[in-house]
Amino acid sequence: MANNSEGERTVLLSVLAGIGIGAIVGAVVALLLAPKSGQETREELAKSVEKLKESVSELSQRIKPALETVASTIRQKTASGEQAGEAGEHAPEQAQA
Repeated sequence: MANNSEGERTVLLSVLAGIGIGAIVGAVVALLLAPKSGQETREELAKSVEKLKESVSELSQRIKPALETVASTIRQKTASGEQAGEAGEHAPEQAQA
């Protein structure tokens, strides 16, 4: 079960990384292909980078609760798995008694 939560976390992080990389590549390509002077292109690039920073910050604030929930679920499942393992270790002793 813990593997499923870890898989969900990996998928979520991969999607977020893909979105971020896509946004960066798209902004750079759009600016490089635009028919503007070098100064205008640099200004547009600076604005795009600032917007990207804001977007990433906003996105991280929105997904933070979801990531905390996933982490909590993983911790709980790991803890319950450890408890089940400990109970299984003592089962032969209890059976002999």
